[in-house]
Amino acid sequence: MTAPPALLDAAGRFRAWIRDAALPVWADRGWDAEQGGFHERFDLAGQPDRDAVRRVRSQARQIYVFAHGEHLGWYPGGADIARRGLDWLEARAWAPDGNPGWVMKLNPDGSVADPTRDLYEQAFALLALAWVYRATGDTGALELANKTLAYIDTEMAHPAGGWLESVPDRAPPRRQNPHMHMFEASLALFDATKDQAYLDRAGSILALMRRHWIAESGALLELFESDWERFSGKGGRRTEPGHQYEWVWLLDHFRERSGEDVSAEIAGLYAFARTYGRNPKTGLIMSAVGDDGAPLDTSARTWQQTEHLKASLIQGAAGRSGAWDAAGDALHRLFARFLAPAPAGCWIDAYDGQGKPDVTGITASTLYHLFVAAVETKRILGSRNSATKAASQ
Repeated sequence: MTAPPALLDAAGRFRAWIRDAALPVWADRGWDAEQGGFHERFDLAGQPDRDAVRRVRSQARQIYVFAHGEHLGWYPGGADIARRGLDWLEARAWAPDGNPGWVMKLNPDGSVADPTRDLYEQAFALLALAWVYRATGDTGALELANKTLAYIDTEMAHPAGGWLESVPDRAPPRRQNPHMHMFEASLALFDATKDQAYLDRAGSILALMRRHWIAESGALLELFESDWERFSGKGGRRTEPGHQYEWVWLLDHFRERSGEDVSAEIAGLYAFARTYGRNPKTGLIMSAVGDDGAPLDTSARTWQQTEHLKASLIQGAAGRSGAWDAAGDALHRLFARFLAPAPAGCWIDAYDGQGKPDVTGITASTLYHLFVAAVETKRILGSRNSATKAASQ
């Protein structure tokens, strides 16, 4: 189904902003030229916060972005940046105490700030390694990915299915979220290698979703007890529209690679998020609602808007009524609320439920969400470029 010209133009403008504004800023000021590694965040003037503790997930996301940017031809030299980032990260965050696994946080000087092996961190390390291998052919990156998977399967496997939240393990709730990113990383490893074992791993995570994560209302539950029963504490009914949209995107990618029918899951997740996910006061996709659709957290983050965009593009291509309009609306709000008011190449990352900015800095890890959304506009809509230059945004 053909997208309307206005959407094609807005998507071209968005890709231009990624290529001409965001990637140059985060390759330059986003890299710590003195100590190495990527800065965790900027201040609101767009300058690096040199004292901020660095999450390994943020480092891995930046590595992914620049490796993929090189692969697309969007940022020549991106592979070198990604390789430099991976070298810095591997030397400091992989098994620094002699035990395998990626630690959770580093100090700016590269010393360990939190030695916890968190599943979320392992998942994004895998995504980064998959893309470094794909962009450069570096077999060492693939070997390290397989070492990471061996660690996850040996030390983090959970008897009820899936993996522990962390090592040492935390008390419940268990979350679907890090498993979602393990699904994403598995697809990336399959794309890089065509090894069926990675796609089978993604399929095992989909089986968990089907058995445990989707409520009767169609909502994707977030929090669980150790045995994947609905969490009995506060938040047991919590569902996040952003994650529902994100799963629409991931399931569509899985369908393309596996041929498996996931149309029921895609339709249900999209319908629930579309019905209940928007804050009527701000027009933005909000952070959380109950499994009955009642608002729980009406604040909004950049990433929730990018996931709305990705899911709506997929549904528009599938012919779903109103989806192209939803994608156009998501792009408009991204520019108007999150990108245009910020320093060049940056973003206002959060709004409260009344629509007021609610930020103290510019988090580097959000670039990953914006970049993937831009990639999806190219994949689904093609490469038509807008005449509008976005580098001044």
